[in-house]
Amino acid sequence: MVNDVVSVLKSALGRWVCRKDVSSHPSLLTEPDLHALAVATQAGMSSPPSPEGEREWGNLRELTKDWIVQQKPGVAPGPLQTRDFEHLAALISPLLPEGAAPQAASEPTVAQQQPPQTDIPPQPEVVECWTREAPELVFAREHLERCL
Repeated sequence: MVNDVVSVLKSALGRWVCRKDVSSHPSLLTEPDLHALAVATQAGMSSPPSPEGEREWGNLRELTKDWIVQQKPGVAPGPLQTRDFEHLAALISPLLPEGAAPQAASEPTVAQQQPPQTDIPPQPEVVECWTREAPELVFAREHLERCL
C-alpha cells in the first residue's frame, strides 16, 4: 500500500522543486522524500484533530519545516502550509483503508444549534459612553445594540 501512495505522490508532486535545508541545492523530490512524505502524511491523518477541528500534522510539519518548495513553474517558492498538508492527505486518502481515512470533526448542524438565551437588557449608558469615545462609530454601535 505504501508503494501505491508513493506512486500517487510521485505523479502529483513529481515537478516540485525543493530545497530541504540551507546547505542543500534545490532539486526534484526523490523516492525517499516521497516515501517520507507518505509516511508522515498518514501519521498526520491518523492523529485526532484539535478541539477547533484542525489537525496538527506533527510528523509532516516536522519533516518539512526547513523545506522551501516551488510547486509549479512560475510560482514563488515557499514553505509548505496547512493547505498543502491537506492537499497531500486528499491525494492519498482514497488509497487508505476505510478506518484510516481522516474523520471530519462532527459539529452540530445549524438546525441543532440553539441560540444563546440571554435576558440582558440593552444598556444605553454603555452605548452612550462608546459614542463619546468614537463618534464615527455611532451608527455601527446602535445597529449592534439592536441586533443583540
